[in-house]
Amino acid sequence: MSTHHQFSVLGPLVVQGAHGPVRLGGNRQRILLTLLLLEANRVIGVGRLIEAIWREAPPATVRSQLRICVSGLRRLLSAAGVAAEIETHPSGYLIRVPRVHLDLSHFEDLLSRARAEARSASPERAVVLFQQALQLWHGPVGSGLGSELLETVALKVNEDRLSAIEDRIELELALGRHRQVLGELTRHVAENPFQESLCLQLMLALYRSGRTAEALSVYRDTRRRLARELGLEPSEKLRLMERLILDRRPAGEISPGLAPAPPLPVRAGAPGPQDRIALLEREIADLRDAGGPSGTGVPRAAKGRSG
Repeated sequence: MSTHHQFSVLGPLVVQGAHGPVRLGGNRQRILLTLLLLEANRVIGVGRLIEAIWREAPPATVRSQLRICVSGLRRLLSAAGVAAEIETHPSGYLIRVPRVHLDLSHFEDLLSRARAEARSASPERAVVLFQQALQLWHGPVGSGLGSELLETVALKVNEDRLSAIEDRIELELALGRHRQVLGELTRHVAENPFQESLCLQLMLALYRSGRTAEALSVYRDTRRRLARELGLEPSEKLRLMERLILDRRPAGEISPGLAPAPPLPVRAGAPGPQDRIALLEREIADLRDAGGPSGTGVPRAAKGRSG
């Protein structure tokens, strides 16, 4: 994208001045500026700023030190020709930044437009807008600065990114692009193993690609992880997806926006769930034993991924 922002918080903090990147000070200045930008054009209370920068052990002169930190940041931005103003208010401080100069504001605007396009039945245009929004990201917000409060504030923005990823992939699946998103989905699930909606999307993409055994393996891995680390069972949506796959429901009949449904009826003479599970486990074992070249014991799918 050709847009250049003076302030970038979607990843490591970056400030662009009139003559290039601005060299920022230490962690205190970075925490202060990041928090102000996350709440751009809104007043942040002095108490919150103190907690974010000094945590639970502020010095006796903390308010004076905060004023010095703000003054230093003002001078730095002014000298660099940055179009932003830090205002002092009775309860705290505010940074006034035009939306076009902050990547977070641009991200929010693109998300709003993408979801409007999706609601108006323009999925392909919505996908493009989601992609443009996600390309603004270069890493987690506020990481590495050692501020618990800042990480808490940034949590919503990081969750907005995950939500945008899920919405975009759901549209891609609705457009029949399951093979194109498989690699990306696999990476996202590895990075966010407790994000059940991503696991569901990966199961559906694998199933539509004819990789039934791998789709069920994703479910089993997720179920074990949830039980072992959180003491939870998979959501109803995830369990329903497993039942639909075990029932060998035609892949085209399963939508990406899966909704909970009543238990599937068992047809007379049809194998029960446990029988189908045993059958599919045998299929998985056969794939492992015979999927690769003779004597290698390496499944073809695994060899394809390792390359």
